[in-house]
Amino acid sequence: MWRFVQISDPHLASKTDGMWNNGFLCSMMPDVMACLKRDFAQLNPDFILATGDIVSTQTHQAMHEARDQMDQLGFPYYPMGGNHDFVVEESRDWFLEAFAHQLPVQSTVYNFKHNNLHFLVLDPWWKWGDDSLHPVSEKTIAAEMETSLAGARWEIPQEQLDWIDATLAADPHTPAIIACHYPLVPIPERLHRPDFKNGGYIHNGEEVCTRLRKHAQVKAVFSGHVHMHFIQEHHGLTHVCTGALPEFPTEYRSIEVTDDTLHIQTHPLSDPQFAQRSLIPGKDWTRGEAQDREVTINLT
Repeated sequence: MWRFVQISDPHLASKTDGMWNNGFLCSMMPDVMACLKRDFAQLNPDFILATGDIVSTQTHQAMHEARDQMDQLGFPYYPMGGNHDFVVEESRDWFLEAFAHQLPVQSTVYNFKHNNLHFLVLDPWWKWGDDSLHPVSEKTIAAEMETSLAGARWEIPQEQLDWIDATLAADPHTPAIIACHYPLVPIPERLHRPDFKNGGYIHNGEEVCTRLRKHAQVKAVFSGHVHMHFIQEHHGLTHVCTGALPEFPTEYRSIEVTDDTLHIQTHPLSDPQFAQRSLIPGKDWTRGEAQDREVTINLT
C-alpha cells in the first residue's frame, strides 16, 4: 500500500478575507499550511496532488510566494492551474518558472506515473462570451472574480482532448486518474441550497467524460474549484471534488492505493480552529454528506 493526498484551492500569497459559502479566510493560510506540514509528516504521503487555485492574486511575486509556501510542506507535489492561477497573459510563464522543480515536464498539461497509477493533468481554457476559447480571462470577468464568477466558463480545448486520447491509448493497462481544477460534472442536486454560490464546472464536461469512458483504465477524476466536497458517480467514473483550504470545512483527502483499490478518506486539520473560524452557522453542508467523504474505487 502507498498513499498520496489531495489539497485544493489554497489561495496562497493573499491577506484578503471575504465570503463565499462560508468565510473565505486567505489571511489564515500561513498557519493552515504550517498545520498541514505537521499533519502530513504524520501521514507521510508519497506526494501531494494540488488541484488548482494555488495562488490568489495575479502577480509574478504572488506566484513565487505561493510556490515557497507549497515547498514548505516538505513533500513532492504536482500543481495545476485554476481560474485564479491563469488569468493574465503572463500567468502560465510565471507558473512554469515557479514550479519547474515539481513538474515532470515544462508544460501546464502533463502526465506522470507513480507506482501502479497513471495521472493526467489538464489545463482548461476560458470560454469567452462569443464562445471562443482563450488562455486568459475576459477583463470584465477577471475584475469581478473575487466576489462572483457569473458569466465565467471554461472548456477543455480540442488539442487537449486529442492528447488525452493519445496518452491513454498508449498505455491502456495502467489504471488512470484525471486531475483538473474544475469539476467535469455539476455539483449534485442533493447538495444544492437556495442561496449557495456555485463556481460552475467544465462547459464541455460531458464531452470529456464521453471520451474518458472509451478508455476503461480511467477510474476517477479529481478536482476542486467549487469550495465544497462531493463524490459523484457518473457513467462509470468517480468524480472526487475537494473543498478549499481557506474555507469550511478546511479539509484534505488522503488516498490509499493498493494493487486493486483506491480508498479515499477526508481529513480535518489537527487544529480545529481554522474550520471553526470559517464556518457560518447553518452552512456546514459544504462538508458534504457521508457519501462525499469516503469511497473505495476498484482498479481492476
